[in-house]
This record gives sequence, structure tokens and C-alpha cells, in this order.
Amino acid sequence: MEQGVMKLMELATNLFTMFRWNNTPTMFRTNEAENAFASAQFALLMSNLARESSMSINEKELLERIALKELPKCVLSDISVDTKLLIRDLDPEKWNAVYNSAVGEVVGYLPETKKLQFSSIIHRAKDDSLEGKIISASDLLSARLEADLHNRIFPEYYGEIIKSLDDKLSQYNDFKPYKKLINSSWFDTYKESIIVLLRAVRWNRLNRNVKTTVAGHSFYVALIGFLLSYEEESNQLDEVEIIKRSLLHDIPESLTGDIITPTKQKVTGFEELVERVEEVMVTDKLLNDMPEKLISELKNKILKPFEGINGKLVRAADLTAAIVECLMEIKSGNNQMSFRIALNNMLDQLDESEFSSVKEVADFFKLSFEWTGR
Repeated sequence: MEQGVMKLMELATNLFTMFRWNNTPTMFRTNEAENAFASAQFALLMSNLARESSMSINEKELLERIALKELPKCVLSDISVDTKLLIRDLDPEKWNAVYNSAVGEVVGYLPETKKLQFSSIIHRAKDDSLEGKIISASDLLSARLEADLHNRIFPEYYGEIIKSLDDKLSQYNDFKPYKKLINSSWFDTYKESIIVLLRAVRWNRLNRNVKTTVAGHSFYVALIGFLLSYEEESNQLDEVEIIKRSLLHDIPESLTGDIITPTKQKVTGFEELVERVEEVMVTDKLLNDMPEKLISELKNKILKPFEGINGKLVRAADLTAAIVECLMEIKSGNNQMSFRIALNNMLDQLDESEFSSVKEVADFFKLSFEWTGR
């Protein structure tokens, strides 16, 4: 495992602590990882609707952009959206120079053989291609979702913001994937599931120094899954499948709540019962009104995200993200033993992985952390 990949994983943890709407009152705080998750969900849906409209979409290109496009924010974290837009309007060349510098810092962690490819993916994120338009529309929809929630309590602050976002979204009114999405009978139900995951705090039985939600965690899993699949040389792995499964693997929690693994395993057969409950609830409440092709695309990835060789890598990415969450707590001074116990258990699971990159991740964590054993 190249050290640069681990550095990118570390850099991306900034997304958990970079909060949005800092210059306005909010109903609740959302961070950049959560916002990226919502945007990615909208992009996944539009991608499928584009295929339904016989539009030629490159899903690999789309999902690579989704995974990497947030990383420059981790370098430019002290520049608010409003300030960024004003800088760009007043002097676009200066802003481009600053942004290019941030991208250079991100890819600077990587070996020369990967710098150009990763830099190109990030720079193309919102170009005029079909993939770029889907991402641009999705980012606006994600911001609109947040603004609408805050507007319920603070309408005097968000009226103009919502109008501005609606004006920007209007340019996509004739864009088929966007038009199909916002006019779908099931879209509001799916948005509600996203809102639940934006507020569902992980490890909620324990005090947290750096709180992470299911939404933020899921986006981070997708980034890790992409990076791990990129490191592996197996021809059996499907990068597209891995990112999709990563983004969708915790969707059932929007309906069932977070039933933690130890609880699922307390009684023989209970875990299987929970899986049956998830299938009924996801099918009846979330997928019910969707077209058959979209149900076929989403259902197995939502309910069986860890199946097969791609699913095994997604599970490893899920564990890796959880390990990082434990490390953030421990290194920030959280002395609850539950995090150390969970850390040890999950590192043991990574050690048993069939993927060399995953084993190297475990070794890296052991070396970088003040390893105390059991």
C-alpha cells in the first residue's frame, strides 16, 4: 500500500469537521462528508435515469469524480462558499490558481504515475459532459435540501439562498436525468431517507469528540473503497460496483435505525431476522414506487452490499472507516475503552482479509498508532 493513499484517507477526515452554513443559523450542523453523501445519492439516481433515457453515460468516470471531487475542500477548508464565489467572480484567474494549487497539494501525496490521472479526475468533476452536468445538478440539489431544512426554522435567512439555488437549478429544467428525478413520485421518499441518515449519529451509545453520521460515514467508505480497489490488481474487482455498494450499504438504517452488530449477534438467528425486516421495509417503503429497472439496480446493493468479491472489499472499506472513527476518538483524548476494544477487533478482521491492500492498511494503522495490544 502506497503511503500516499493512506495520506489521502487521512486528509479526507477533514470532511467530518468542516461544517457548512457557518455564516447563517442552522437547524442542525451538516459537514462536507454528509453533503457529499447526499449529492452522490442524487447523482446515482440520475445516472440510472440517464440510462433509461438511452443517454450514453460513463459510470466509471462519474463515480471516480464523485469519490475524489471533495478532496480539494480539505485543503481550502478556511474559504467559505460565499467567499469562494465572490473571489471567483472578481478574479477568476486568481481563484483558478488557488484551486489548482489545492489540487496539486492533494495529488502531491501520490507517486508520479498517479498524479496526472487523479488530478484530471478532480479537474473534470463539473465539466460540460453528461457526467459533469449530473454532478453539478446533484451538488445544487444537495445544497437545496440542506437549505430547505434550515428554512423551516430560519426563513428570514434562507429565502434569498433558496431563490438563488432555484435559479441555478433552473438551467437543468430540460436536462432529462434531472427532470425525471425531481418529477418522480418516489423522489420525496428517497430524500426523506437521506435526511434521516444525515442526522443518524454513529456509536451513539458513547460520548463522541468527533461525531460522525451514517451519511458522512457512507461517503467516506465510498472514497476508501475506491482507493482500495485502485490499489488492488485483481481483474475480478469492479470499481463501479464497489463505489455504488459503498454509497448504498447503510440505506436500510434510514428505516430500521442503527442496530449494532453486537446486538444482531446476541441471539442465534436474530441477525437473519433483521435482514428479513430490512428487506420488507426497504421494498415496501423506499423502492415501492420506483420503476422496475431502478429497483433492480438498487435493491441487491442496498440489501446485500457485502456479497461476492466486490462486497468483501466494501466490507473492508466499511471496517477501515470505522477504525478511523475509533482513532479520531482515541487521538482526541476520548478514553472510553469501547473504542480501543472495537479498534482491536476490527484490525483483527482486516488481518484476515484476502486483499493485500487491506492487510497493509491494518499494518499501517498498527505502526502509526501507539499500539498497546490487549
